[in-house]
Amino acid sequence: MTTTNIYQLPDLLARFPEKSGGVNPHLAEVNDEHIKWLNDCPAFGPSDREALHKAWLPLLAASFFPKVDANALRAITDYVTATVILDKTNDTATEEKAEEFSLLYTSAFNNPSEGIKHKPPFFQLISSLALALGGYIEPAYRMDFLSANGIFAWSTAQEAIERRAAQDTNAKMTMEAYFTTRRDSVSIRPYIVLIRSTRSLSIPKDVLHEPSVRGMEEATIDLIIIANDIYSYKKELAEDNAPHNLLTVLLNDPPTPHLDLQGAIDYAGKLFELALDRFRGCRVALPSINEETDRMLVEYADGLSDLFVGGIEWGLVVPRYQVFDTEEHRQNRWMVL
Repeated sequence: MTTTNIYQLPDLLARFPEKSGGVNPHLAEVNDEHIKWLNDCPAFGPSDREALHKAWLPLLAASFFPKVDANALRAITDYVTATVILDKTNDTATEEKAEEFSLLYTSAFNNPSEGIKHKPPFFQLISSLALALGGYIEPAYRMDFLSANGIFAWSTAQEAIERRAAQDTNAKMTMEAYFTTRRDSVSIRPYIVLIRSTRSLSIPKDVLHEPSVRGMEEATIDLIIIANDIYSYKKELAEDNAPHNLLTVLLNDPPTPHLDLQGAIDYAGKLFELALDRFRGCRVALPSINEETDRMLVEYADGLSDLFVGGIEWGLVVPRYQVFDTEEHRQNRWMVL
């Protein structure tokens, strides 16, 4: 006999500030093109193609970047697709294979036109997805983007190493260790650079290193991690018992072993509120440099808000997660397991 449990999810959207731009108006045309590409691309088998369809990646790109033009949205959608392919590939790879895929991925972005000419197929595929984005990264931001993208790639390999270590020692991951790796593997740092590039925000390096600016960026990453793990838990639990999910970590972390799943969800909601408070506090504390830099900092904060609000809106509706079984469940934020 199957036991059904209903869990109450927090209303994360109710806690968010207003987005600056809504969903990108070019979503429909880019989505149609992306679907055609997925259906025609010989690199995917039926299951991979279905998984990418369910991910609805153009919507994620359009929610993250509501103000870019259609060509930029196409390029960003390609980038989102590349990150999801690497993440999914390394999810089940051995640590040796994960390191190999991460190296191929970073090499593809470093020189996509060369990578298209070579095998293996994974290298060619990522190179083809990386090619368009190069034209939409202003030269002043290219090295920062490649650095952030490389950190993301190697962090997905680090997750494979951590999975292997947990299997070998039966050790439980702590919340602190989880966030340390996840802040890089969630792939948000490259998007943060893309915000500055697509909006031509030439914020001086020393200003970017101000505690309030760095604090906004770090809070943005934590907000996306927490929300994503809440909404993806049901899918991950069905696939492989969700070993690398914040809720699982909270159920096993020594400071919180008393929590049941509803308690872990509630605790994650409180972590979310703390991260949002940090973001707002840092935004209020932004330095005043001069009129133009101050304007760019305000726009930068708006762009970061687009990331975490857009990630929530995508997570709630994307078929990949299927958080809610019915519209009634959606309205009441009931997750049924």
